[in-house]
Amino acid sequence: MTGKRSAAGASRPFVLLAVVCVAAVGAVLVGATPPLSAARFANTGHWTYNSVLGMVFHVDGATNNLDAEFPIDAEVGSQVLQSDTSGWVVGPSRITEFDKESLSPQEWAKPPSNEIPLGIEVVGGPYAVYPNTGRIVRLGDPAASIPTDGAIGNPVVTEDGTMWFHRTGKGPICTLAKDAVEVSGCPVSAPPDHAGALTVVDGRPAFLDLFTSRLHTIDGDSLGEGVDLGVLLSPNSRPAAQDANGRLAILDPGPAQSSLILVDTKTTPAQSVTVALGSGDYDGPVSTGEVVALVDRQNGTVLTYGSDGKRKDEKPLKDKAGEPRLSVGEDKRLYVEDTDGTQVLVVAEDGHVRNVEVTRKAATTAGTASGQSQKPDIALPPPPNDHRQTDQPIATTTRRPPPPVPPGRPGAPAAVSARPGNGSADVTWGAAPDNRAPITSYVVSWQGSNGQSGSVPVGGGAGAYQVNGLTNGVSYTFTVAATNQMGAGPGSSTGPVTPYAPVSPAAAPVDLRAGYDVDDRPTRDVTLTWGQPALNGGTLVHYEVTATGLGTRQVTGTQVVYPQVQARQAVTFTVYAVTRASDGQFLTGAPASATHEAVPLPQLSLSKGPPTEEDCGEKPDCAWMHVVLTGFDPNTSYHVQPYNNDNDGYTNPGYTTTTDANGNEAFDRFAYTGPGETVWVEVILPDGTPIRSNQLVW
Repeated sequence: MTGKRSAAGASRPFVLLAVVCVAAVGAVLVGATPPLSAARFANTGHWTYNSVLGMVFHVDGATNNLDAEFPIDAEVGSQVLQSDTSGWVVGPSRITEFDKESLSPQEWAKPPSNEIPLGIEVVGGPYAVYPNTGRIVRLGDPAASIPTDGAIGNPVVTEDGTMWFHRTGKGPICTLAKDAVEVSGCPVSAPPDHAGALTVVDGRPAFLDLFTSRLHTIDGDSLGEGVDLGVLLSPNSRPAAQDANGRLAILDPGPAQSSLILVDTKTTPAQSVTVALGSGDYDGPVSTGEVVALVDRQNGTVLTYGSDGKRKDEKPLKDKAGEPRLSVGEDKRLYVEDTDGTQVLVVAEDGHVRNVEVTRKAATTAGTASGQSQKPDIALPPPPNDHRQTDQPIATTTRRPPPPVPPGRPGAPAAVSARPGNGSADVTWGAAPDNRAPITSYVVSWQGSNGQSGSVPVGGGAGAYQVNGLTNGVSYTFTVAATNQMGAGPGSSTGPVTPYAPVSPAAAPVDLRAGYDVDDRPTRDVTLTWGQPALNGGTLVHYEVTATGLGTRQVTGTQVVYPQVQARQAVTFTVYAVTRASDGQFLTGAPASATHEAVPLPQLSLSKGPPTEEDCGEKPDCAWMHVVLTGFDPNTSYHVQPYNNDNDGYTNPGYTTTTDANGNEAFDRFAYTGPGETVWVEVILPDGTPIRSNQLVW
């Protein structure tokens, strides 16, 4: 080999680009096919940075070989992202671009924060996404650093290159077009107080509401009604960024054990397969579209599953204490690399996992990175003891051992997490790589959505710290960074964590009242109203309202009407709130009571009136009956009928009288004689209720 390339070979990518463009224009002119929207070359393989050797390597995913490498000055824990022509080594404080053809570093830039970003390699990108910082950095053309107006969840990208992201705690779901340099808009919104995450199902963006366990497809500017997944998800559940053969993979950490749930959202009701994972600390899930992968950080293994939930493969990670990184390439393979970039596990489309040791030089330093033009060939001397015939003495080479790697700043702490408490949070982390200099301290810092922030140093051997003095109901992000004699390393951050008061049953509803029209008889509508009580950390589900003799109702508002309640019936109403704790438990709150007072019955009283000779003649003890009506309906006519206890055939047609404006009336009627006999009077109300007076012995 001569170590030279022809000019035609060197310009090959540009020739291909020209051919694509000419073909597209020709198709438009003749109307044969729709015009190409963009000339896109699928990036193959995966680039990784080995911070121990200080080298960037290219892994050919098809062969599991290293086919290109070059040295670069980068930070520990850096990740590498690629476009068609360039690559970027993204570290905590520096982003360095390199040319994929010449394998030479180009310009470098400062990232928006020291947060470890989420790398996304898609058409229109690649992107370095800083969710807690609230910024999306496009590294490709056009390069842009795009603010998102606050913290966001992990974005997803649809096939047209549109990025979708959810503003956590606020609700809007926004888009970033493929070539846009600012947020394109926020066409839909999720409930602001509902935890959730975005995913792509059947090529369409969707929002997984973890409060209701429903999946809502986004259709233009509309958030769909949602599909009930039929499983109760914990608020910390995480979906894969895309479905696997029509099934959405969801990792549910759960309070007792973790589960991988595969939901078929096309069935009604949704059908799911649950894989029990046991206790542990899991990264993922990540879907290639065919299989699903997880990293069990506790056991240091990569696990793959089919969409039916059956295990495909399992391979170990050498560095169990580090922070593994999972990424899906445009070649539909999944790449899992350790913190230092010394090992890459390649997950093929069939779910099988292959190990690539990134601890040596590339297999062919004169080879090609997959999909790239060749580097100049390098003439290598023959190996020692090669007995080929030659006119010159055999050149022998002596390989010197590599110089010792000097100490560096520590890497990022592993597995940083926070558990919320009452005005506090317990922050835990794994040991950071010391990079050949002992860790002297860790710094735990926090930033609240209300602007509250702080930091505290702890010892180099610590792995946990309780942060107190936080505000319940405010979300906080916690970051842990290690320090050694070389300086401070990059920080690892948690997602938003919200301290809360211990959950207890809700207090009694406040200001419960039963309102009604006193004059509406014989029946009347009773309206109950009340105010929301203190929920004591729970989430309101509904109110339970009971009424004596009238059953129980579930009410979502703070008012309910009981129609046509009997005015003369006393009814006691009881209202209490039902709440749900974060673990899904339903709690019954304290009751509040109100009474519908029965309207008292009207009264009839009878006494002996003045003497009279009417109808009695000279019979003894002849007098009028004195009748008094009290509490009847005002200005209403009533028929009063007299009775006696003697079977002497006493009859009387009775008397109809009219009450006054207060419902009262008195009169002297019904001349009667009959010493020792008992008499009384009665009135029959319109509803058929008899009102009887006292019995009077004449």
